[in-house]
Order: sequence, then C-alpha cells, then structure tokens
Amino acid sequence: MLNALRHALAYVGRHAAASYALSIVLGLGLPQIAAALRPLIPITIFCFIVLSFARANLPGLKAVFSDPRKLIGGLLLSALLPPALGALVLASPLLEAADPGVRLAIVLMASAPALMAAPAFAGVIGLENSFALTALVLGMVVTPLSAPFFASLLAGAAVPISPYALAERLAIFIGGGILLGMGLRKLMGVERIVALRNELDGWGVVLYFLFAIAAMDGVIDMAVTHPAFVIGILALSCGYALLGFAASYLITRSFGFNDRFSMAICIGLRNMGLLIAPIFSVVPQTTFLYFALAQVPIYIAPMVLKALKAKLEPRPAANPES
Repeated sequence: MLNALRHALAYVGRHAAASYALSIVLGLGLPQIAAALRPLIPITIFCFIVLSFARANLPGLKAVFSDPRKLIGGLLLSALLPPALGALVLASPLLEAADPGVRLAIVLMASAPALMAAPAFAGVIGLENSFALTALVLGMVVTPLSAPFFASLLAGAAVPISPYALAERLAIFIGGGILLGMGLRKLMGVERIVALRNELDGWGVVLYFLFAIAAMDGVIDMAVTHPAFVIGILALSCGYALLGFAASYLITRSFGFNDRFSMAICIGLRNMGLLIAPIFSVVPQTTFLYFALAQVPIYIAPMVLKALKAKLEPRPAANPES
C-alpha cells in the first residue's frame, strides 16, 4: 500500500507541469467540497513553506553570494518592482471605480513576496534555480517588515489589520515554517530528501490540488451570477502576472538568460496567499475572489513558461566548419 502511494506520488511528481494545470481544473470541478476545505488554505500555505525550506539547495544558495551585485539587484527588484507596478495598476483609469475589495487584492498582490513555488517552476522547466531560490529565501525573511509597509503605503486604512499586527502574524507564520522546514531537513538528511525528489514533487502537487479546491470556494456561484465581473477579475490577475514577468525580463538583460528568466518568474508570480492567510477571516469576499482567480495563471504557469522558454532561450552558437 505504501509502495503504491510512493509510486503514484513519484509519477505525479515526474509530470508536475501538467499536474499543476490539471489541479486547477479539478479544483473548479469540485465546488461541493470547496467550502469544507476552505480552512485548509492557511495550513497548505504553511506546508509549502516547510517543504520549500526543507528542500532548499543550500550549497547552491551559497554560490549565489559570490556575485553580490547581481544578488542585491535581484533583491531590490523583487522588493520594489511589484509595488511600483501595483501603484501603476491602481492609478489606471480602468480601476478608479473598481470594487474596494478588488483594489485591496491588488495591494496585497503587489506587497507579497515571490511565490514559493516559483523556483520549483523554474526547475521543472529546466532552469538552474539557485538564484531565484536565494532571492525567494531572503525576500521571505524580510516579508514581515516589507509587506505591511507597502500594503499601508498603497492602501492605508483599507487594509483590515494594523501593520504591526500583520507583521507579527507574518513573522510567526513564516518563521515557524522556516524553522520546521530546516528541522525536517536535519531529521531526514539531505541525501534522502534528494532521493525523494519526485515523491516530494508529488506531495507538492497534492497540496496544490487541495489548495485549489479550497481557493475555488464561491467562484462557480459568482461565475454564474456575475460572469462579466469574474471574467474581468480573471483577466486582471492574468494581466498583472504577465506585466510583472515582462517588466522584470526587460530590466534584467545583464543577468544572463537562466537568472533573467528565473527572476521574471519570481516577479510575475507573487504569493498573495501568504498575506491572505494571517488575515483570512477579515478580508472582503471580492478580495478572496481575486485571490482565488489569481491561482489560475499560477497553475497554468509551468506549461506556459515551458513553451515561452523554448521560444526565448538563446540557441547555442554553431561550431564553424574548419
């Protein structure tokens, strides 16, 4: 029984790119259990943190520090570009009369760190992801301070919790996940974690599947009663992710293709759920709806990014004939 489970997880892990996309489709197809699973959202996000830090390639992270200028540039880009893009989007005439909950959602997305799965997505499509993972790790460390600051700067009183309370909750949430992840790494050992790569990828897909079901709570009902509103939010969330990716890719021409593409993934895909989780019970329904629909570009990202990488990646120069 246990071996069958491991084989199933390994199979899912080996086909992670397609499995992520399938998860969001299945999640939308199970609205009858979405409400029951909604309390799992903070738990699954916490598990993502634990798995990310348990599997962190620490030697690879250390190697990134050999180029501190690029690392500092990447960190500044990750910290400042999303809030700048968020301010730009919020100032758009199209959003002047937008629902306050939707505007708050954009603020939270702009203030959030990179998606924890972003380096994993980079690895899935064949990139070396140490640079992206280092930027993610350091970005996560400063999130309890940076996220409340930018959220307050962009939205002020519209944030339904004080910056200090948000910082405290984020510190406990993120710090606990980091400590538990590093403890799990110590307990299992690096070699065993590496050997279980496909199984752990499979567990990641399972967590994302549960998360997708829970996050889709109410989406089908809203799509039936307010289809234009739902389509508009979906288009906005996809457009925001594309804007972040494109802006980062254009700015980081000096990074080399691998780190440039990896960084663009981190800028385009932001972990809004990390800011939703500590204030889960107090956000407006339309904010949660944006959060749910923002999962769509995330779940289809591996397949889209794989095709985009094939198109953008420079071809090796052909050897001249002698």
